[in-house]
Amino acid sequence: MKVRGRPPSIPEDDILDAARDTFLSRGIDATTAEIAERAGISESSIFYRYKTKEALFMAVVERLVAVPPALDAILDQVGKADPAETMFEIGCALIAAMDKVLPFMMMAWSSPSRLAQICERFRQPNPEHVRTIKLLAAYFEAEARGGRLNPVDPEIFARGYLGGIIDYVMQQHLHGQHSLPLPSTTFLRGFVNILLDGARPRTAPAAAKGRRQP
Repeated sequence: MKVRGRPPSIPEDDILDAARDTFLSRGIDATTAEIAERAGISESSIFYRYKTKEALFMAVVERLVAVPPALDAILDQVGKADPAETMFEIGCALIAAMDKVLPFMMMAWSSPSRLAQICERFRQPNPEHVRTIKLLAAYFEAEARGGRLNPVDPEIFARGYLGGIIDYVMQQHLHGQHSLPLPSTTFLRGFVNILLDGARPRTAPAAAKGRRQP
């Protein structure tokens, strides 16, 4: 059987880096020839590893959709760092990770006919997303057992925390910082404080105390 191209002599990460940068600058219309030129290899070397440009695109995305190292080590912070600081640091890592992958998801959604397989992949449950929720829930549950957080449902807490961060990143990309100017540090500090302290008064207002219940 004849092998297409010749075995590449460049690390795979270098090819994916070149593909990522080319897709970001040229969009989905970027060619494998342009990617090969950026990587400093022949186009056949790309096809030796990836049968199609779409397969290369998906490999770029799959590498980006990963649990950040800081989140992977979150359980090491149980009982040590202030939960507010831990949530802030993890939030920064999540925002940085989502900032990298969201442009590629938007490319896929904007070309559903050309990237049908990739769009379908985005609709399926992502193991890394599930693991993210489980890690966050385990952290919140452990801190609650230690009395450092209220004993609320840890999965709901995790979903709410992660959902707020995802929405922030999507809004920044869809509407831009000019129409919705809110720095990530300002958002995260305020968001974490609301999650931990709540928005409801500690005691009911005097008027509400005396109000007759229907």
